[in-house]
Formats: sequence, structure tokens, C-alpha cells
Amino acid sequence: MDDRRELRRLTPHGIDLARQHLADIRANPSKSLEVPDDILYDNRCSKHFANISLERHPFPTRRDAVAYLKPLLKPIQHQIVDHFGVWSWLGMFYFPEIAPKKDGQAKLSTRDETFVLVNEGRTFQRRYVHYLWAAWRLGQHHPEADFLLDTPLHDFSDLADRVFSYNRIFNSQGIVQLFIDLYTDGQELKRNYSRSPGGLRHLINTLDQLERIYDVYGMQVDNLKRILPADFEPWLTPSSA
Repeated sequence: MDDRRELRRLTPHGIDLARQHLADIRANPSKSLEVPDDILYDNRCSKHFANISLERHPFPTRRDAVAYLKPLLKPIQHQIVDHFGVWSWLGMFYFPEIAPKKDGQAKLSTRDETFVLVNEGRTFQRRYVHYLWAAWRLGQHHPEADFLLDTPLHDFSDLADRVFSYNRIFNSQGIVQLFIDLYTDGQELKRNYSRSPGGLRHLINTLDQLERIYDVYGMQVDNLKRILPADFEPWLTPSSA
């Protein structure tokens, strides 16, 4: 059976019901992950948004989500970049495929924003944790960031969280690549990368200091490496794992 659907947006009522669905799954992780059709297609809960045909699709990694969604959404990319209703509908439409699971049961975080966005205060500021929105934005801005693209949608290590949650970092090609070059080895994070001397948190503080002299957020990665203090030299080689 063809399960193609045209892109919709959730209404405020639909978002309320979607959040209740997430609460029900948390309370009963063995419950079916299928989202009720009322949430997805009833006109009280959702409205047609664009003539873009979507089908259910597994997204094991962010790269898989980008490969499928980016070309489809390209004609409306400026309309949806911060459209909470569209991303909430997408989060629910793909919920059975993208919900984290363990031993066959759902294992959801406590944050509804991983699937559903609300256009209010801090909740909307945390849209970077939305699994599909984050992947889509990463694919647009950092298609070379293999370490972040080739990981599951729900992977938010300290490194990934820093990249996604700080706009100045996310918008800097050089700093994102610097994070990856310093603190990853292939598809693995280097041991103790976050809190060690010369580690990620040390780097964040150092960049704040260097910004007084250099345009660190506009620099290329090689130039950034040249101005780093000696504390960071051991992290420039795979042997520092």
C-alpha cells in the first residue's frame, strides 16, 4: 500500500495531542509507536502545507535524513527553517522510524522538542534538539562534517550539543571543523575530550579569549590551529585518544 502523504503542519491543537502521545509512550514504552491518524491528518490537528510528497523512510543516521529530506524540502527551505508546525508534523510522521529504542521498546528523552516544537520562549530556542531539524540544518551548513552526519539522529554528545546549541559555533565552518579535527578519531570521540586540559570546554574558553584579538568565528580551520596555545597540540594527532 502506498503510504505517501503531502507535507502538512500541526496546529496548536495537534501539537498538544502530539505531546500527549509522547507522554503516553514514556509512561508505557512497550506501546505501539504508531501515531494516531487523527493527529497527523485530521483538519483540527493538521493543515496541508505544500505539494511535497513524502513517504515513510528509515533514517539510521543524520546523513540518511539529509539525503532524503534535503532535496524534497529545497523548494520551501526558506519557509520552513523555523516553522514549528511543519517540523512538529514531520517529527510525528516519522516518529515510528526515528524514536530511539532499546530492547524493542521506545526510550524517549524527557524533551518533547526532539519531535515536537512549540513556538514559545525557551522551548523554541531548544529546537536544535529536534532530530530531523538538526540533521536537515547540518546537511545544509556542514555537508563535510562526516563525524556528525554519520551518527544517529539522537546522538547529542557534548561535542554535538555544543555545535547545535550555539549559533555562532554552528555558523562557523572553521570552528565546527576544528572541533572534529581535535576531538574525534575516525567515528570515535577521543577519550576524555570534554573536560581534559586542551579539551573541548578548555577550547570554548580559549576561543572567548582569542576573540578579543582575532575574528575566530570567521577563520578557516588551519588558521585557527595556528593561533591555539600549546595546550592543544597533543589533540591534533590521533594518538591523543
